[in-house]
Amino acid sequence: MGILLSIVADLGVPNFYVLIPEIIVLTVALTILVLELFTKNKSLLSALSIFGLGLAAISVFFIQEGDKTLYGLYIVDTFSLWFKFLILITSITIFAVFNPYIDSKRSYYGEHYYLMLFSILGMMIMVSSPNLITMYMGLELMSISLYILVGLLKRDYKSKEGAFKYLIIGGAGTAIISYGIALIYGKTGTFDLIGIALKLQDNIDVGGIGGLVLLIVGLALKASAVPFHFWTPDAYEAAPTPITALMGGVAKLATYATIVRVTVDAFGGSSEVWAPAWAVLAAASMVVGNFIALRQKDVKRMLTYSSIAHTGYILAALASGNGVGFFAILFYAMVYVFMAIAGFLFLSAFERNEGWTNSVEDFKGLAKRHPIMALYMLILMFSMLGIPPTAGFMGKFGIFLSLISADVWWLTIVLVITSVISAGYYLRIVANMYMYEPISKAKFNLTQIEKAVIGFLSILTLLLGVYPAIFWEISNLLTNSLLMTAVAR
Repeated sequence: MGILLSIVADLGVPNFYVLIPEIIVLTVALTILVLELFTKNKSLLSALSIFGLGLAAISVFFIQEGDKTLYGLYIVDTFSLWFKFLILITSITIFAVFNPYIDSKRSYYGEHYYLMLFSILGMMIMVSSPNLITMYMGLELMSISLYILVGLLKRDYKSKEGAFKYLIIGGAGTAIISYGIALIYGKTGTFDLIGIALKLQDNIDVGGIGGLVLLIVGLALKASAVPFHFWTPDAYEAAPTPITALMGGVAKLATYATIVRVTVDAFGGSSEVWAPAWAVLAAASMVVGNFIALRQKDVKRMLTYSSIAHTGYILAALASGNGVGFFAILFYAMVYVFMAIAGFLFLSAFERNEGWTNSVEDFKGLAKRHPIMALYMLILMFSMLGIPPTAGFMGKFGIFLSLISADVWWLTIVLVITSVISAGYYLRIVANMYMYEPISKAKFNLTQIEKAVIGFLSILTLLLGVYPAIFWEISNLLTNSLLMTAVAR
């Protein structure tokens, strides 16, 4: 087999072996696309999706690092393999609780399953893209699938409105990224990230800066950074809540990874241009996200603005413009995905119960009605706030150190102040759960899989705070892999 692959490589034929995870996800998506025409068995479609994602995740471990395919348009390194694995594993948790939700909403569409898989496929392409063309293709495959998924909620006008807003503003982001890529190509004559870095080395002019600025704006819009966040509250609130978890957790993870790869590979030598830009976007996101979250009475919308604030925390690391910042952003992105998914899936599970409206008032007395679930929510709120010994604290601590290492004190102060402000809405939920009597004595109908998934993610969030060394080592490995891959290429 090895000899055959060597001969194929010598002939210049693309090495499709390294695309096995993507091929598995695509095959399962196309199979469900056909299968759902003949059956409405949601359990079958869901099981097939989970099986495909699990098989793809396992196949990641059988791919040799350093392999390239598609004539340099696709790369396989430690960075891409790890993020693909994380995307696949976290997506499985969303599929696991999806069926009870759509049953309660009476909103079954067969399209849900394969569109979710197509969006995940787009994310996998994004994190393996050493080229602006493949990055753009992956980004659009993810985005277009999500545009549709947001609106797939029957008898819900808000869902259609949110999808339309997301489509229009997301389309604007696509146009901005396209113009940015065009300017960069006009300046450098290449779409390859390393090729761009070589062309712009010590010679970045107005054209290069213009392309970089447009690329930053487009990626910031996709990451829902202020002031390009206007689509986020309506789209997140309107979408089926498991889809919100996919958007606010997994899709953001892929977007952050893409931002880091593009920044390091293509513009590593131009930090004096992009570091201040990301610093301003990060500060605006932290301030606006936290202050508006304070005013929210709907917890789903509150977590949406919280996610905007967390985008600010994560992107703040880029303001350092050094390896410590890259390490910090990768660590925080990896731990944040568990918090974000668990928070939205918590709401998804309780939304199925009559009388639950996602209001802050609904949480009153939850500790007496469902003590275990209340404990999970407490862990998540403490982690998002950044209270030790949770993973959220370790993530913010890493961002704090990266900013200090680069003497970006003003942004460090913004980070600390806005984190304190966020206590106003995170602790309000905790107070309602533990300091008030229940407003109703009706029992909650939660499935065992919902309890298990939310419990797993919540406990993992706590364990990563108590013992963060595992993800520290992974983050360090990913940072070194990214920097070494850039040098090698």
